[in-house]
Amino acid sequence: MRFIPFTFVAIVLLSLARPIHAQGLVDGFMRGDRKANLGISYSQETYDSYYINKTQTRDPNLGTVTSQAVNLYGSFGLGYDLDLVVSAPYIRTESSAGYRQKQEGFQDISAALRWEAYDYKFGKARLSWLFAIGYSMPLQNYMNDDLIAIGRGSKNLDGRTMLHFKSGPFFLTGQYGYIRRGQVTLDRVVNYYDPDQPNSNSGSKVNVPDVTELIIRTGIVTKPLYVDAWFQQQTPYSKGTNIAPGIPFPTNAVGFSKVGATVYLKVVGQLGLTAGYSTTLDGQNIGKSTRVTGGLVIGRIAR
Repeated sequence: MRFIPFTFVAIVLLSLARPIHAQGLVDGFMRGDRKANLGISYSQETYDSYYINKTQTRDPNLGTVTSQAVNLYGSFGLGYDLDLVVSAPYIRTESSAGYRQKQEGFQDISAALRWEAYDYKFGKARLSWLFAIGYSMPLQNYMNDDLIAIGRGSKNLDGRTMLHFKSGPFFLTGQYGYIRRGQVTLDRVVNYYDPDQPNSNSGSKVNVPDVTELIIRTGIVTKPLYVDAWFQQQTPYSKGTNIAPGIPFPTNAVGFSKVGATVYLKVVGQLGLTAGYSTTLDGQNIGKSTRVTGGLVIGRIAR
């Protein structure tokens, strides 16, 4: 009898693990030709309740799950209208209850090309239409179907388009994207059939549901100060499973809505400090988490 709740809690934990990139890898601000910035940040994300499908629940055998991450981020202007953005996090995840060992390691390296296709000027206002294509893959062979996994372990292709409006210090950016996720290999064999799945899962290779993503961000930006507020909604696009005993974590359909804010302040020269906060409004097969972030940035965060 003890095996059943233990296994169930394990599945819950696996389903709550996810990539560290909240609010997307790219924004609407171009770096400019041969200009760059480099940032390093520390974030802590915690939750003590989670969603099974879309129903919020709490488990005393899980306690509070804490994820700590150190993320290295950089962007470089390959040209006036083309940027390269790269990010790589190191993550540690652990729970306060039970006997699960913490998981830690490098998660996924992500890279994206951002292209400003069109640029319209209306007096002192400016409207840009941008496109971005990105790719991410695990930096190491971490466990993706085990207790407190740090990620899904899939290779992902990310395509999105953005509209970015700026007038004086005010800006508004909206972006919509589609993330195509590749199959992952588990360290166990599963065998079940779901008629709604175009490719039923069997053996040790399983499908990871694709998602769509909407991000709206607004705020003000000046030379020494940047402040924004944002909304992010990630929605499963392809059919997935829900948290349940025997169901592998990577096949679960994960979605969420989050809000957050970011502040950047130039300290001296090209050196600045950044801080952020976010919280989950609702979700699907994910933890109802709160995140705080602090970091150091060399080069302007936006212009």
